[in-house]
Amino acid sequence: GQMYLGVLLNRIWYSPALTRTPEEGVRLAGATPFSLILFDGDIAEAELVPAVALLRTHPAVKDVPIVVFLTNDNPQLSRSLLSEGCTAILTKPLDLSIVYGVLARLSGQPRTTPRVPVKIRVDIEEDFGEKVLTCINLSEGGMYMRTINPLPEGTVLHIRFMLPHDPETIELEAEVVRTLQLSTQLETEPGMGLRFLNMPENIVCRIRNFVQWEMMGDLEWKSDI
Repeated sequence: GQMYLGVLLNRIWYSPALTRTPEEGVRLAGATPFSLILFDGDIAEAELVPAVALLRTHPAVKDVPIVVFLTNDNPQLSRSLLSEGCTAILTKPLDLSIVYGVLARLSGQPRTTPRVPVKIRVDIEEDFGEKVLTCINLSEGGMYMRTINPLPEGTVLHIRFMLPHDPETIELEAEVVRTLQLSTQLETEPGMGLRFLNMPENIVCRIRNFVQWEMMGDLEWKSDI
């Protein structure tokens, strides 16, 4: 379970460090400050609750959010953990969008939904010059399209695209919220970020499921993490 959790955290751009005991984690935090403390709740309750209490009283980590992953819904254990200062409790099997949103909120990340690299053709209804662009990353909240002629921020577009292995076209309204011009710095491709507007719930679910499969589809862990 811990190995797969580590893989997932790496894929959503965290840098996890594994420790065997709370004391070891405290020593490590003294040298390298952490944004979050995550517990695999499969350890015995008699060890888990005191460990959370210890971390909540130690000056080095007392203000760091603590998240516990439980295999089963256990209201009594959850109440005990929350009373000792646990910040959030997530139950397995893990839903990527929920995990990402909770960890992003607690660690102060501005992005609240996971994104994946893709190469998807996007048709634009408006006549702004380029009628077809390529989406190079996608989340349930929006997409980034490659172009050397990004439109002004605030521009609203009507777009059409298809997800891989999904036979139905997705049609959405989207607003340009970020642009990046071509420059001598080539780390990021020039283009524009779009935020989806007025999304029907079924389309949110289709994109969410696609992103989750792209990130976690190769991890055979649904029964235990």
